[in-house]
Order: sequence, then C-alpha cells, then structure tokens
Amino acid sequence: MIGVMGVACIYKLCIILEKQKMKRFFTILAFIITAKSHSQNSDTIRLSDFKLCELTIDIIKQKDSCLKQTKVEEMNLCSDGFVQDSRFENRIGYESALYPGVVFQKYEAGNNTIAKIHLTKKFKGYLPNGDYIDMKCLKAKDILKKYDSLNSWTSRGCSDYWGIIDNKQIYYYVKINKDRKPQYPVDEKYYSEQLIEGIDIIADCYAYNKAKTKEAKPIFILEGKEVTEESIKDIKQDDVESINVIKDQNAINKYGEKKGKNGVIEIFLKKKK
Repeated sequence: MIGVMGVACIYKLCIILEKQKMKRFFTILAFIITAKSHSQNSDTIRLSDFKLCELTIDIIKQKDSCLKQTKVEEMNLCSDGFVQDSRFENRIGYESALYPGVVFQKYEAGNNTIAKIHLTKKFKGYLPNGDYIDMKCLKAKDILKKYDSLNSWTSRGCSDYWGIIDNKQIYYYVKINKDRKPQYPVDEKYYSEQLIEGIDIIADCYAYNKAKTKEAKPIFILEGKEVTEESIKDIKQDDVESINVIKDQNAINKYGEKKGKNGVIEIFLKKKK
C-alpha cells in the first residue's frame, strides 16, 4: 500500500514542480519585458503586468539589483502598530527606481511573494483595470464618480485616513482633517475635493495558493480497469507486481486526451497461485 501511494505522490509532485518551473519562467520573462518598457517611459507603468501572488522579490531583483527596503505607512491601520493585516507583511516594502511611486510588499516575512502594491504620490500610470491616473492630481471625487458599488468613507477609527474601497482589492485613501468638527457624519462634500494620498492594491495570496494546490490528478488503472484513488488505498504492498507511470503525450496516446491529459498510473497485481 505504501509503495502504490508513494508512486502516486511522487508523480503528482513531479507534475507540480514542472508546472511551477514553467510558470516561474514565463513570470520572469513577462516581468523583464514590461520592466524594459517601463524604464524607457515611466508614464507607461501598467499594474496589470504585476501578477500578485506570483511575482517575487527575487524576480524584481533580477531586473533591478538596487531594489531597496523602505518603511510603509499603512493608511488603513492604526499608527501605533498594534493592529495587523494578515494579508501582507505590514509596514515594510521595497522600492525600485524603475517604477516610481510603486512600493512592493511581501505576503509574509519568510515568503518573497508579492501580495500588495502601495502607490505613493509619485505614481502615474495604469491601474489593474486599465484606468490611467496621476497621483499628484487625483481627487476623491474622480474615484467616486467613475466607479460603481464603492464602499466610501471607511475607517478603523484609529486610522488617519478615510478609505474608499473597490471590491476589497483596491483601497483609496484621503487624509482626515482632525480640525473639522464634528468628524461624524463625514463631510462628503469637503472630502470629495481632497487629493488621494495613497492607494493599496491587495491580493488574497492565501486563497490563491490554496486554489493552486488543487492540482489535476492522474487516473488510476488497476488490472486494465479505471479505479478511484480511494480504492487503491486498500491494496496491500505485497500484492503489487508492478506499477507503471505514464505521462504527457504517451498517456494521451494510450488513453485519449480526456483521461490521459493529467497522466496515468497503471497498477498490476501478482497472480494468485
């Protein structure tokens, strides 16, 4: 039983590693191509080119060895640092001269994957949805009139900013004027005219990684008949004569596109005497 399941696990691991290797190659290639374009003209920064949860600090460093760490003001958190956002590494980011106004933040301290992009007043370019913005002159009213279903004027209460949220992925921040009384209800007319001080673009890398782990499984053939993965757990190791692992085009040629595309594990039992 251990031998059968061990081969299945090794096979699936090989498939996963091959896919990750190819995905990493294309991620690096796409990043280098867009980085070259961005370095020629900073106005053409397109945030849709940065695939959060796939892009890493190491990939960025391949293009810019001078990438530097910087402090980040978390506009949606309390300034005392007590409250944390588990979706990314808080208050630490990385800046590249190739991307003015863009601060990359990791998923967590021990993980180089990028989960968040923070935009400063230096940024001008294209948001993930394709809209062009110049942070130096972007006002709250420009956001409010352009997008539907926004959650406007949100705050944790201890933050120094009002937030405008678009689908829990993009956060626009306006500085709270402490001198305006009362603070509640929000003076929407006043704050609509204020400049956007920062933008956060956040990905849920936990959910992303969880979905990616659900890799397609190979089919199992026992003595010429297709069986479920669960059923082979009852097979004793001593009863197994041989195991044949078939993948790629060989599996498709033998079992067809539908069944063979994710590979095949053939199991043959010892003949009973």
